[in-house]
Amino acid sequence: MRFGIGALLTAMLLVSMAFAPAVSATEDSQSGDIGIKATGNLGDLFTDGDNNIASATPETTGTVYFPEGYNTFTVNWKNTNDENNDGQGAKYVLTVWDAKGVAHTTTKEVDRAGEGNISVAFNSEGIGDAQYKLYCDTHTYFGIDASDQYTGDLEYY
Repeated sequence: MRFGIGALLTAMLLVSMAFAPAVSATEDSQSGDIGIKATGNLGDLFTDGDNNIASATPETTGTVYFPEGYNTFTVNWKNTNDENNDGQGAKYVLTVWDAKGVAHTTTKEVDRAGEGNISVAFNSEGIGDAQYKLYCDTHTYFGIDASDQYTGDLEYY
């Protein structure tokens, strides 16, 4: 009992360090690549609150090709004619499926005019056919005024 609480805290710290997860990246000795294969923009999402317009426009309407492995997918968003805290807002959603059919989604909601981009990054889990979906809407407290979406074909090679 002589060491008391100090000894107990030290022991707990040592035990927690022994079970802490480790994160590492493996490097390809030939190219120096740590696994990030590609970053690509899939399109643009536009909303106009005053005019009740929502538009999801893909970068290309054909099949989009990405290499097998860890990729980052982005989409640009822009919201116009929306004052801060006026009860009007917009929502932007990017969903990309991997080769095994698992959806990876990111969402951005805004309450004022602005622009930016959203992204999702993950491992493709192999090669094969997949899809992506772009969605946006403009809304008020009472519901959705306008929405649009586009679903495109994606191929991991």
